[in-house]
Amino acid sequence: MADVAQTVPYWTDAPTPQRRPRRWVPWSAGVLGVALIAGSVLWVWRPWRSLEIPRSACWSALSGNDLRPLTGEFGKVSEDSPHPRLQTPTSPEETEIRSNACRLSWHGDDGRKGRLLAVKVDPAWGGMEADRAQDASRNRRATPLDGGPGAAWLATADGNHRVRLYVRCDFQVPAGNDPKRKAAPPYFRVDVGSDGVYTTPTAQGSQPKGGQAYGEIALKIARAAAAEYRCSNQVQLPSAAPAIPDLVQEKVKADG
Repeated sequence: MADVAQTVPYWTDAPTPQRRPRRWVPWSAGVLGVALIAGSVLWVWRPWRSLEIPRSACWSALSGNDLRPLTGEFGKVSEDSPHPRLQTPTSPEETEIRSNACRLSWHGDDGRKGRLLAVKVDPAWGGMEADRAQDASRNRRATPLDGGPGAAWLATADGNHRVRLYVRCDFQVPAGNDPKRKAAPPYFRVDVGSDGVYTTPTAQGSQPKGGQAYGEIALKIARAAAAEYRCSNQVQLPSAAPAIPDLVQEKVKADG
């Protein structure tokens, strides 16, 4: 008898093996979502941005806190031709390291740039009244402010704020200086403004806060200048600048 081959029936309706669920799909989606949120936060915050201010700003007398009311939130402050020491009539003529003027420029992350600050320190040869007369001849608004027994202030405006601080200081003019100015004036002057090229990084520069910052900057530089001028008297400076009026807006309203 012939062997009958046993055949295994082919079950066409046999169940298909089920695939395991891909558990990595929701997990990777969560990671991607967190990454997108973190990226959005970093793009808005951008922690790598900063406010850069040179340590040498105005004879190393100013810091970031002094300049922040005038700058934007992020950007760089640079100093044109920095000099480490202040030039005065009582100090040697060292033009490579000394200067009586300081100019700072602003370069904002938003693309805005321009002159941020201009400071000049020199003897007040003509006195405050001569400066007031000059302001009047140029149609500049000017307001004297009380600085106490040892100082006087003059706030002016001609399209932008300007603050002058006159400090009572007895100093000697060395021999060989301008013969027309043999006698030293009783004051030196700290002139703080924008050098006529002011570009406002933020709206603060056109507000009273901008002028107030000028006043505080003038006071801080005056403290440093008093030592360089070798004042023989006891220099008396107020602890804070007086309230600086917003002469720019007053002039705009008066002209309008």
